[in-house]
Amino acid sequence: MVKMSTLSEAYKDHPVKQNLIVPLDFTSVKSVPESHAWARCYDDPKINPSDIDKSWSSISVPVIDLDDPNVVNLIFKACETWGMFQVTNHGISKQVLDQVESQAKNLFNLPFEQKMKVVRPPNGATGYGYPRITPFFNKLMWNEGFTIMGDSLNNNAKILWPNDFQDFCEVISEYQTRMKDLGNKLMDLLLKSLNIPEPILEGKDQDPCTALQLNSYPTCPDPTQTMGLAQHTDTFLFTILHQSGNTSGLQVLKDGLGWVSVDPHPGALVVNVGDLLHIISNARFPSAIHRAVVNNEKQRLSFAYFIGPPLDFEVSPFLDYPNCDGPYFRSLKVKEYVSIKSKYLDLALSIVKKSG
Repeated sequence: MVKMSTLSEAYKDHPVKQNLIVPLDFTSVKSVPESHAWARCYDDPKINPSDIDKSWSSISVPVIDLDDPNVVNLIFKACETWGMFQVTNHGISKQVLDQVESQAKNLFNLPFEQKMKVVRPPNGATGYGYPRITPFFNKLMWNEGFTIMGDSLNNNAKILWPNDFQDFCEVISEYQTRMKDLGNKLMDLLLKSLNIPEPILEGKDQDPCTALQLNSYPTCPDPTQTMGLAQHTDTFLFTILHQSGNTSGLQVLKDGLGWVSVDPHPGALVVNVGDLLHIISNARFPSAIHRAVVNNEKQRLSFAYFIGPPLDFEVSPFLDYPNCDGPYFRSLKVKEYVSIKSKYLDLALSIVKKSG
């Protein structure tokens, strides 16, 4: 059986330079250094503000009740229109969400030197560090992250808290279990919304690719000059994201509107379409282009759970739907797409697009 940690193997051939892994010690800076200063990072030259209907300003991604009898149609419409939605009645208690927030704060509030003991290796995918997309941008992000896959949870926790790692591991393990259950439920609903038979994504005796990313966006002296997480799409099928408290930061790019804030909705979790679901849907569901901004008042935390098929699974566009014009993408294995995305980031989908 393929272990979850095999996802780390997919990144080994694409090492990242050490200076693009180690975050800034944010507690020691009083102003934004040049390395983190993004010029006009909140302006989008493709969007003309005068062209935007002011009534759109209050619009955001749909919030969907998973107990709604029309949930499948609601999910299809949200994915088709936004590539993103929020879900309520998802079955994960506030207590569990509060506990993972508390443990993440404990981690990110450790002394910088302590966090550096579990810094992500150049050819690795787990541990402490900047986002893996960092090498594709000229400036560094106002962000520190901690990536968990497979056995890395216990291994790193024992280094961070040699005598008191059990609480962190128990809370994170419980969160991963709840996320896996919710992921299975959402997978079923997403496939039903596309009229795709469930067995199409079944890996024979293989574990799915999953990863948990804990993100911290520290308070920033000048948020207008920095970027918490640069714009990108997620690689796998879909992502389930928990945003902490009442602090906004997530934004999604919407055609004709530009960047739209995805504010935390009480008790809701964000779900966004990734590249592999974009391919399987034959481009009917857009892979959500999103980013995170920061603020000068308080630390913001978010928790992204990524879900994908096994690495050896062959991803193909599903074509059995009305008015299908044929495949927009070629078929390829998950590990091949991970490799392409690691090399080319936002060009990856165009590389696997069928010509003609």
